[in-house]
Amino acid sequence: MKKHYFSRNIFCHFYIFFVLSILIGGFFPFSEVMGQSAKKNASPVRVEIVAQKQVRPVIALIGTAMPNRKSIVAPEIEGLVKHFPVTKGQKIKKGDVLVRVERKPLLLELKSAEANLAEAKENYENAFSELTRSKELLKKKSISSRAYDDALYTANASSKKIMALKARIELIQYRLEKCVISAPFGGFVVAEHTQVGQWLKKGDEVVSIIEINPILVMVPVPDRYVHFLKKGQHVDLEFDFLPGNKTRKGFVRDIIPEGNEKSRTFPVEISLANKDLSIFAGMSCKVSFPVGAPYEALLINKDAVVTSGDSHHVFVVRDGKALSVSVDKGRAYGSLVVVRGKLTGGEMVVVEGNERLSSGQEVRFIEEPGKN
Repeated sequence: MKKHYFSRNIFCHFYIFFVLSILIGGFFPFSEVMGQSAKKNASPVRVEIVAQKQVRPVIALIGTAMPNRKSIVAPEIEGLVKHFPVTKGQKIKKGDVLVRVERKPLLLELKSAEANLAEAKENYENAFSELTRSKELLKKKSISSRAYDDALYTANASSKKIMALKARIELIQYRLEKCVISAPFGGFVVAEHTQVGQWLKKGDEVVSIIEINPILVMVPVPDRYVHFLKKGQHVDLEFDFLPGNKTRKGFVRDIIPEGNEKSRTFPVEISLANKDLSIFAGMSCKVSFPVGAPYEALLINKDAVVTSGDSHHVFVVRDGKALSVSVDKGRAYGSLVVVRGKLTGGEMVVVEGNERLSSGQEVRFIEEPGKN
């Protein structure tokens, strides 16, 4: 009997102590334990704020990369190709030697001209001395005017011959300089048109070279959009086949005012830096042109959009829960994309951890939400 009373007494004390602990948050903080357990089970996510900004309509057109400059190098003189140090595909710098033409015939011609010049100078000195003497004799009327005129003519002729020989020597020296054909700008050799031992005539093709830094992108723009574009305007270009950074910045260099009558498009030239030479002439890219008037739009991080078949949705965090909201995707602007749906600016959307979420699931933030 005593044993039964002792057990019942212990149970009563334990019950009273448990109730008091719950009421005053004593030894067993039951509600806190349960809250921590629920928070621990919430799915960890990273979120960003839905931005509401003004954007302009954008069209994406296909462009083709082209050399900034292209030249078919030709000689100014004729002669035999003695040295041809470049090959197709070789990178070259401005001033690099492309071709050397045999100089010996010109050197011999120069030597002959210099000898003739020396002789002409001696003849002039003699003619000038004779002219001086004839002038004194004419004063004394010891010679006729005809004799003096002959002496003057001979001196003038000798002087003109010296001038002609000097000009000839300058021309030979100029041709000797042109025996070395150098690159007019840096770039790449894309075609060889001669070889060692070939006789070059003046104006013959030697090599074709191109410059691809900077590089041009030619875009055929439909006539209904061309007047939205301005010279110097900055645009985005996307090269799908480039490793690493596929998006580049460029600017409108020229808008050609002569279009294609069949396609009703106008060529627009975009210039962009290509310091790493990763963009080759002939590559295709997507060029984004802003057209039309600005309008208000909702923008979110591209990573927030979950695609399922032909539909898209995002997870909006409301009252600690991730709720699925259907959206329509619009134009991308860098890492952001325009969306339309039951969203408002300032709300939080999940950008990391959304692949494992279900609508209504509780979430906790990996880090504080950041604005776009």
